[in-house]
Amino acid sequence: MGIKISARINRLVDKPDMQVKAYASVSIGETFVVHGLRVVDSENGLFVAMPSSSYQDKDGNTQYKDIFHAVTKSGRDAVQTVVLNAYHAELQQRQSASMDVSEDAAEVEPEPDPVMECF
Repeated sequence: MGIKISARINRLVDKPDMQVKAYASVSIGETFVVHGLRVVDSENGLFVAMPSSSYQDKDGNTQYKDIFHAVTKSGRDAVQTVVLNAYHAELQQRQSASMDVSEDAAEVEPEPDPVMECF
């Protein structure tokens, strides 16, 4: 029996010049939740970056260290797959929630609200 992994997109980043496209959380086995995963668009396509912390090394350079990561390739692939699937679903939902209004439709006056007419 495998461990159930699910993902949720917490926030989409709507800035074309940013590499980070979304922030996500994953639930692992209905026991743990990890926040701060990032969907990143790189030259090689989308990937999931794990939450990390930064520190200064002895030479004063900023270094990053993952504070959560998969131990196996299959674990990493599973997290990446569920987060990217959630990301694409969120984009699809956002796209279907928006609606184009033609110029003809914009000129039509809305009918009065029947509830408001009762007063």
